[in-house]
Amino acid sequence: MSNLRDAKPRVKTITLNDGVEREICFTLNAMAELEERYGSVDNAFAALNTGSVKAVRCLLWAGMIDTDENLTEQQVGKLIDIACLNRIMDDLNAAMEEDMPVEPGHTTDAAPQAAALPNV
Repeated sequence: MSNLRDAKPRVKTITLNDGVEREICFTLNAMAELEERYGSVDNAFAALNTGSVKAVRCLLWAGMIDTDENLTEQQVGKLIDIACLNRIMDDLNAAMEEDMPVEPGHTTDAAPQAAALPNV
């Protein structure tokens, strides 16, 4: 993984099913939660890349905990329906890409990309 001291968290605004705009930001708190659940941040990205719905919910929750410390993963899950899952995955990818440092010699295109979910 890139040098985390070069990471500069940025806030990204997303809209979930309830129509409310929310801010997501992958701060140190978010990264620590992902590390605790997945063993490493890289493993969290790998889970997202498989198209795991649970990973989408967890990463979205982690990105939102700094704005609402009492928010649970289940509450986040209620704000997502299958119809907007691919859009949310795209939003998560964009937020993570913006927040992750870029290794020297690499472009931002090298950031992890989530797998597309099948249309339902």
